[in-house]
Amino acid sequence: MLKAVRTMLIVLLNIVFYGLVVFGGVQLCRVGYSFAYEAVGDTSRDLPPGETKTFTIAGTDGEYEVAKRLASQDLIGSQNAFYVRMQLMKNDNAHMQEGIYTLNSSMTYEEIIRVIYGL
Repeated sequence: MLKAVRTMLIVLLNIVFYGLVVFGGVQLCRVGYSFAYEAVGDTSRDLPPGETKTFTIAGTDGEYEVAKRLASQDLIGSQNAFYVRMQLMKNDNAHMQEGIYTLNSSMTYEEIIRVIYGL
């Protein structure tokens, strides 16, 4: 009797453990896909017409700081995905252009990057 209960408990714990592993794997894949799609897909914060805002880039601003400020002004959805997209799109000769820009929340990440890099 005790051996049967022990065996059933071990089987039940294995089912729970492997269920959690599968659930965790599925969630990890969903989060990874979502991030990758936002970083390299045709992503924008809002649907057109969106909201137009002015955005200033100073000569001392770094790329991550710009991505952070764009997210705080609701021009992009994810600062990390935008930063990854910046790194993927820029080339060795491209630098952010200092200035005041008129950006819209319906612009795609690629469009915003092309504007601020002057590509």
